[in-house]
Amino acid sequence: MKKNTIFIMVSTLVTCCLLAFIEHGIETNYLIKTGIKVTLFFLNVWIYIKIFQNFRFRDVLSMEKITHKEWKRIVTLGASSAFILLVAYIICLPYINLDSIMDDLTNRLGITTTTYIIVGIYITFGNSFLEEFFFRGFIFFNLPRRLAYLFSPLLFAAYHIPMIMLWFSPLIIVICFIGLWLIGVVFHLVNERTATIWASWIIHICADVMIILIGLTLFY
Repeated sequence: MKKNTIFIMVSTLVTCCLLAFIEHGIETNYLIKTGIKVTLFFLNVWIYIKIFQNFRFRDVLSMEKITHKEWKRIVTLGASSAFILLVAYIICLPYINLDSIMDDLTNRLGITTTTYIIVGIYITFGNSFLEEFFFRGFIFFNLPRRLAYLFSPLLFAAYHIPMIMLWFSPLIIVICFIGLWLIGVVFHLVNERTATIWASWIIHICADVMIILIGLTLFY
């Protein structure tokens, strides 16, 4: 196994483990946790670039290969993802404790009715970009393809579990993990054609818009 492959797998796994510890091991608000996540993600990529010098930030954001037809396909997939998410939420709603979610958001993360909109905008555009750049643009495109399809979606799914583990029952958590893993695989598939993160980022944005809209029913 190549040194850069080992570095990516070890460093990103350590990064996600640190974030999992910070999520529940340190009592602080969402803003500080977000700042730590941004720092760890970009520090990981920066160290990789300094050591191996074979990754360029702008490559995964190139629009050269994205045609008008491709944009239409991406937007259609994004709208479909939002609809699927809404249907899944409606189906699972009887098994979801909304009070637990609200309590976690307000008491542990310090999100209020005043800050929810700001947080929602950041999650939709900023956090979605951060995750797509890290898991797809950096990890996926720098690993051998077979390994990339195995490692990146699993890490993506595992990375999200500490954030939602207080919200749902163990069964729902398992379903969420499987769903997040499948989403990771789909995101890789849609990015393959252009070797950029635009497709998965737009789909991610659409899904997050639906999540934020659902969250509005809790806060307002």
